Amino acid sequence: MEKIVTQAQVWLEQLLNLMGFPSSVAIAAGKENTLTMGPWLVIDEKGLSPEQIERLLAENGLALDAIQYLLNASLRPAVVESSVNFTPITVELAEFRSRRQLELISLSETAAQRVRETHEPVEMADMTAADRRQVHSFFEGSQDLETESQGYEPHRRLVIRPRR
Repeated sequence: MEKIVTQAQVWLEQLLNLMGFPSSVAIAAGKENTLTMGPWLVIDEKGLSPEQIERLLAENGLALDAIQYLLNASLRPAVVESSVNFTPITVELAEFRSRRQLELISLSETAAQRVRETHEPVEMADMTAADRRQVHSFFEGSQDLETESQGYEPHRRLVIRPRR
């Protein structure tokens, strides 16, 4: 797994350079948390202008999500070849993911409380695929609640309901 994460780090640095955003990327130690259990790659924001950071984080991190998706997709052949148990890599910039995860935890806990009180499903607002995946994982171990994605992109929503 370590070899694959290092490969991802190099890939991300090369992509950023090709995009005109030259920056170093660090493998974050201890960044694993409640919603995302895999490794994190942190883009060093010091080498980026405020405008470059804004472009990467605009539209609720849409570009960052796309980069993260491409990164993980590019690693699939190496993962299959090495037969390692792989958890997708999270790409972080300017604490965006950390802040977003705190928001998702709060939204998830509020929705869960409402479902438990009313015994009715709660539909959460439109979310990116990355955000939905994190909320699904948040409820994976729940004994009384389950989640389901409904609808079609870009308006796909996550529904939390009592477990059947």
